[in-house]
Amino acid sequence: MKKNQILLLILCLCSTVFACDGKGKEVPTLQVEKKKLTVMTYNIHHGAPEGSEVVNLENIANTLKAKNPDLIALQEVDVNVPRSGKVNQAQKLAELLGMEYFFSKSIDYQGGEYGVAVLSKFPISNKRRIELPMPTSGEKRSVALVSVNLGEGVSLEFGSTHLDLNVPNRTAQAIQLNALGMEANKPMMIAADYNAEVNTSELQEMQKVFSFSCKNGCPNSFPVRNPTKAIDLVASNKKSSDTFGLMSAVALTGSYASDHLPVLVVYNY
Repeated sequence: MKKNQILLLILCLCSTVFACDGKGKEVPTLQVEKKKLTVMTYNIHHGAPEGSEVVNLENIANTLKAKNPDLIALQEVDVNVPRSGKVNQAQKLAELLGMEYFFSKSIDYQGGEYGVAVLSKFPISNKRRIELPMPTSGEKRSVALVSVNLGEGVSLEFGSTHLDLNVPNRTAQAIQLNALGMEANKPMMIAADYNAEVNTSELQEMQKVFSFSCKNGCPNSFPVRNPTKAIDLVASNKKSSDTFGLMSAVALTGSYASDHLPVLVVYNY
């Protein structure tokens, strides 16, 4: 190839990457398209709809499939409990959705276990159960926490939990979650049924470390019909907020498989 042809080829290649700003300066014109991460949090009420004890896990699976989330946090999950057919609900949902999973027991229940779970399309590792503090009497609570490998050097600590019904316990649990968020020294999201809204003292405490998935307001998710409370949320520590930009957060109205609406949160990174 002649010398002037090689030079022309180089100039053509350069023109696809740079343009002039009118003053002779080169400015980049190509932008790397950001990826999306979709996160869902869903209190599944052990697979039974509001006001019913008739369990239908396939309805829960269909609700999840409809939005095809990358990461799912589940609360009120039965494992080998008679009322739900002695099924490992976390494992079954993972199989129906083709995802990896981890379950964390909060309490023993009817000869089985009851707690929270995470599901992931991406490889997960470092699976651990973290028990939350209970300074006053109440139902034990735990966090299912995993490390998620999103590929291309991007990773995330992702957890599911369900805070207690009374304020003293929720406050102690919020403080414990803050400690986890600070100790992580990496992006962390905790998706949960917080049993509280963001203007309460306990979730204001959490906002010292985490920001919540409220875009133009927090989506109301409970009760399932005519919801008035925004208690199903995703919390991101600072490193997570710096890495993952919050794009939208919506409660999926019309989803009546549980007594809560699922909340879908979309990030870019």
